[in-house]
Formats: sequence, C-alpha cells, structure tokens
Amino acid sequence: MSLTEFLTEELKEFDRKEKEQVEVIADTIEECLAIASQHLGRKVHEIDYTVLKRGKKSLFFSEPYHIRASIIPDDMLLDELSLLDEHLTGGSGKLVSKDLKELVTPKNKDGRVAVKIYRTGVFLTVYPPTGEGLEMTMADVSKKLSFRGVAGVDQNLINKILKEKKGEPVLISNQKPKAGNDSSCNVEIAQENMRAFVTVFPARPGGRDLEVSDVVAALKGMGVAHGLKEDEIRRCLDEDIHNKPFIGAEGDFPVNGKNAEIKYYVRTEKKINFKEDQSGRVDYKDLDMIENVVVGQLLAEKLPAEKGKFGRNLFGMVLPAKDGLDTELKQGKGTILSEDKMRLTAEVNGQVLYAAGRLSVETVYRINGDVGVRTGNVTFLGSIIITGNVEDNYSVKAAGNIEIYGTVQKAIVEADGDIIVRQGVTGREEARVESTGGNIVAKFIQNATCITEKDIIVQEGILHSHLMAGGKVSCKGKRGQIVGGTIQAAQLISAKIIGSQANPQTDLIVGNNPKILKQIQEYEEKRKENQDKLDQLTKTMRTLKARKEADPASFTAEQDAHLQKLDAGTRKLEKRIAEAGKDIQTLTEYMDEQAASGRISVEKTIFPGVTIRIRNADFKLRHETKAKTFYEEESQVRSMPYEDPDETKNDWRKKRGRGKSKN
Repeated sequence: MSLTEFLTEELKEFDRKEKEQVEVIADTIEECLAIASQHLGRKVHEIDYTVLKRGKKSLFFSEPYHIRASIIPDDMLLDELSLLDEHLTGGSGKLVSKDLKELVTPKNKDGRVAVKIYRTGVFLTVYPPTGEGLEMTMADVSKKLSFRGVAGVDQNLINKILKEKKGEPVLISNQKPKAGNDSSCNVEIAQENMRAFVTVFPARPGGRDLEVSDVVAALKGMGVAHGLKEDEIRRCLDEDIHNKPFIGAEGDFPVNGKNAEIKYYVRTEKKINFKEDQSGRVDYKDLDMIENVVVGQLLAEKLPAEKGKFGRNLFGMVLPAKDGLDTELKQGKGTILSEDKMRLTAEVNGQVLYAAGRLSVETVYRINGDVGVRTGNVTFLGSIIITGNVEDNYSVKAAGNIEIYGTVQKAIVEADGDIIVRQGVTGREEARVESTGGNIVAKFIQNATCITEKDIIVQEGILHSHLMAGGKVSCKGKRGQIVGGTIQAAQLISAKIIGSQANPQTDLIVGNNPKILKQIQEYEEKRKENQDKLDQLTKTMRTLKARKEADPASFTAEQDAHLQKLDAGTRKLEKRIAEAGKDIQTLTEYMDEQAASGRISVEKTIFPGVTIRIRNADFKLRHETKAKTFYEEESQVRSMPYEDPDETKNDWRKKRGRGKSKN
C-alpha cells in the first residue's frame, strides 16, 4: 500500500471513530466507560454516554448496566468547562480562558502533531506527551499529512522525528503552497480601541499557513500601533486555533492610584478574645480587653497614596488615570508622630485608645466598679484605679501604681509601683499583694500574703498574715494591732499592740530583705548546680586519668584531648562557684549591716507568745510588756523605753544606754 493510500485509510478511520457510537454491557458504569474508552481510543472524561438499562443487584441475581457511548465533541467539552467555571469561580472565565494552561498544568497530556505549510516548504513538529499521556504514532502523522494535503515525504525522516519528538519544526518536504487554498485571518477592534481580536481561518488542503508576521501585518493594517501580543499569536498559530477569536493586541488600561491608608498595629476596637491553653481549656477570666503598649512601640503607619498609571490604547493614544487621595495620620495624647508624619509610636507605657480616628496612650486605666466577671483579669502597662473591689479568684497587674477604693478579696494584686487598698485586704488565706518597687498601703490586712521591697503601712490591723518588707512594716492607726502570722522587715516593725491575750503564734523578724533573700537563693541554686556539674566532671576525669596511668600505650590522642577539655571545664566551674560564693557573702554582709540597726517598736502593749528575731538573736515574750523598743546588741535582743521611730529627732541608738534592759 502506498503512503497516500495509507493516509487516506487512516483519515477515514479517524472520521469514523469521531462519529461512532458503541453499546457496552458490564456490571458497573465504570466498567462500561473503561471498555468504551479503550475501544474509541479516548480518555474516560472525553466519553459521553446514555444509560439504556440500569443494572440491579439483589441477593439471588444481578443485572448488568447497558450504555451507549460516543466521543464528546470539542465544542461540548468547552461548554461543560464553562459551566464548571460558573460554579467554581462565579463565571470569572479563568477555567475557559486562554490562560488556562498557565493556571493548571495537566498531569497527563497526550503528545501532539503539527504540520505547517509555508513558502519555504512543509514543516512537521512532534510534541512529546507529559505524564502518562499517549505518544504520537505514524498513524497520527499520516492523518495529519493527509488532512493537510501533503504527499511524497520521506518515511524514514518521519520515523526519526517521531522518535526524537523534540517539539521543534523540521522541514520534511519542499512542496510549495497550493494557490487559492491559503489560510487567512480577520481582525476586529473592540472595547473602545483597547483590544484587537484575531480569528484565523484554516487553510484548505495544500494551502499556506499564516505566520506571526502575517497576523502582525494584518493588525498594523487596521492601525494597531501599540500592545501587539506576538507570543500569544505564535501560540495560537502553533496550536491550530482556528475559527475562534483570540486577543492579538491589547492596550494598557489606565490604573487609578490607591488612596493613602492608615495601617494600625494595635486593635482599634475592643473585642473580647478568649484564649485557649495547650490543653484546649479557655480561661474566661482573661478577657484581653486592654491593649497595652510600651515606649517606642509602633502604633500605626501611613501607607502613602499611589500615583495613577496612564494607559494607552491600540492606536497609541494616552489614557489618563487618577492619583490616589491622601489622608492624615493623626497624633493623640501620649504618642509621637515622626517628622515625615508617616509613623506613630508610643511616648509612654500604657493603654492605647482609639477615638475619632486618633490613637492615644493613657498611663492610667480607670475601672468604675469591681474587677470581676465584667472586666476579667486586668493587666496594664501603667497605673490602675479601681473604684470597687477585686473579687475572688481575679487578678490585677500593673507596671505603675494600683489604687483600689474597695477591698481585695481572695485575689492577686501585683504592681511595680505603690499599691493602695483604701478599705483593706480580706484574703481568706489565698490573697497575694506584691509590689516590686513601691509601698503597700491598706486600712487592714487579714489572712493574706504581702511582699514589697519598700514599706508596708497599715492603719487598723494586720491579722494572721505573712508580710515581707524591704523597708519597714508599720501599723499605727487608731487600733494599730498585729495579731498572728509572720511579719518580716529589713529595718523596722512598729505597732501600737502586738499579739493578744489569746496568745496566737506571732513571729516578728527584723533584718531580712525579701529582694536580697531572693538574690541569695538564686546564687545558691546556681552554686549548687555548678557544684553538681563539677562533681560529675571530676569523677569522669579520675576515671580517665586512672586509665591513662594503667595503660598509657592504649590511651588515644582523642581521649587525651577530651581529658584536657574536662580539665579546662573544671577550672571554669570552680571559678563560677567561687564567684557565686563571693556574691552570697557580699549580699549577706549587706543584709547584716542593715539588720544591725533594725528594731521593733511597740507603743502600747506586746503580749506573751510573740517571738522576736533581730539579726541572729531570738527572744520570746513571756510576760505582757508595755511601750518598748527592741533592738539587737552583742547577739542578744535588748529593750529600751518606747520612742517613736518615725520621729527623726529621736536618735534612739545613742540614747539606748538610758533606761535599757536585758531580756
């Protein structure tokens, strides 16, 4: 059979399969489609079918499915894709646009054959498949050559091109184009002279195919001077896109500039945000309603307006665009606006507030009412004023001062500055009030723990509480009584009455600074940690040295280097241990020096059962005693007649020789 006859037969077979319908019987629809796909030589998704008889399955018998299948025409496939685009993208056209291949790269794609007839001859291009796509065969090339009216080609050359499948055009014949059968194109200008649509009409058998230069010439003939899309034209010509318009030229649409906008780095609306811990539990007390900021923190930034971009239509005419509108970054209280008015930062620590389009930072946060369910826990990088109480199981923390007009119940209150509780603390054993750099002032303290580096000043009474002060503890109001618990102060404990006739356990300790005690504890922990490491290294070194002495010949250079590292490590640890010991000694001496002037002053009565410790001297009251000041001398607690320690005119250390007694 000649090549011409072969091509003719293959073309007929191709046309027959395009129109062929087959009926398939199988147990399931999937099996029917698989059989039809194999017979028609198409993928399953390219097969259309009609169910002639639905299959049935029962306990005793089953009936197969009976379908009629055919190949879906290309235009119907496009319609289905358009419908899918409507559902998935709202009709954006992305799924059916010319850019579809840029959006989704098919995993499996069949190879492709292209035959082009130009003035210089006939060119064959064989494109390789991707993934599991089908490769092109001689039959595919023969169909294409026959369809294009090309004959007399070298079959060996075709086999070589099929084998190499480089995707590049190869000259296979010097056959000249057949006059009158050439391809042609039509150009339409649309969208207010912004787009030129090109429709290419296919050549008849033997006719010449259009080249990029032909389409460009047609566009220029219509006056197109700007926006030629030569790459798109080349792609459409290479892929034989016929009778379907594509964009051959496109102008530049004008783009209006974006308006200036303010980008906020803090919340501008108060919303309750519940947070989960690692186990998924939500703390409903932590409402996160306060937006805390620190000095220098970036609060907002102005994004400048953008200039508009001029456009240009197909004929080169310039199209105007609008510039974006400007806006102002407003400065509020407690903020700093940069010189270029583009950045707003916090001038102080505090709470950031947004009102009337302006950010401000407030250093005082006022709560009108109680801290409880309505407010949640409160944390603020400034000072806090609470007009009500702090209720059970809630916390208040501030970087400044805290002033509470009501009471502190079974709650936690922490501040870097002063803490003032106008009514008092009713802790029920679980309240904790702590200041790291200020005083604690309260009407009374009951069943609570209070810690500060400075003074604790109580008006009425301290009952069954644990107090630690880096300065003094003073309870000298109208009643001024300390009963029960442990009271520690670095310099002074003073009250009108200490203890009671019921003899509750009341311990008074002067000379212990809570901050220094904590530092000493930290140094001791570090010293112990380094000592443990040193003991371990020393043990390892002894083992290696013993091995080296016992068998020096087998002791490797690597082991010797390791031994030297261990030796250097032990020396470093010994140095750290010595430094920690020196720091502990320095802090202890400083605390002893403070304690040397420590005293306990009772204006009226101190009852039996009260224990006193000043520096390293201990004393327990066995008798009711009136108006005394206690101090330490020669490792013993001694007393003298009461003198008001708050009156600087009384140099009690110089006068202690007058009327002093040994306890």
